[in-house]
Amino acid sequence: MLRTRGCAVALVMLAVAVAACVPVTVNVNFPQEKIEGAAGQIEDMVRSPENPKPAPAPKKGPQGRLGDALLAALGPREALAQSRNVRVMPEIQTRTPELMKAIDSRRARREELDRWKARGCVGESNHWAVELRPGPDCPSSVATIVGAENADREYILQTLMQQNHMPAADAPRLREALAKAVRERAKPGDWVQQPDGSWAKK
Repeated sequence: MLRTRGCAVALVMLAVAVAACVPVTVNVNFPQEKIEGAAGQIEDMVRSPENPKPAPAPKKGPQGRLGDALLAALGPREALAQSRNVRVMPEIQTRTPELMKAIDSRRARREELDRWKARGCVGESNHWAVELRPGPDCPSSVATIVGAENADREYILQTLMQQNHMPAADAPRLREALAKAVRERAKPGDWVQQPDGSWAKK
């Protein structure tokens, strides 16, 4: 009897230990403003110089030291807030190595893509993809750059969701935010598709 009870306890403890080792993924439901902020960051990085210089650190004078002292004094309050289970929404990570590789790829073709947009051969759809707009001055070779651009965009969307533990149901919200960020940054004369599906030059 004792041996049976001991085996049962051992099995329960083993099950608890195994469960503790199994990784659990918790999906994060980000508010719309954070999703739109991340979308804007990505599109800004595509349009930024290849190696932007980091902003210089501010010099610390007497006021800086005073500010540091005030922040230090606020430290216990932050610890108290954490002890009361105050949840702080995490930031959406947009600069992971995988995302930066795809962003760099898009940055490398941006100049060529912009030329085709200026000629009216390519437009920005309302689902964050570039689309061909055939015309007399638009060669069939433009399809290659459109395909490469859309492949990078789809990779960015899927990787962004995976690495930030976003639920699959948030894909439309993220795609819409990315499309909005592109529309807002389109150049005058570019063809852009509005949320209602209509096309117009910006």
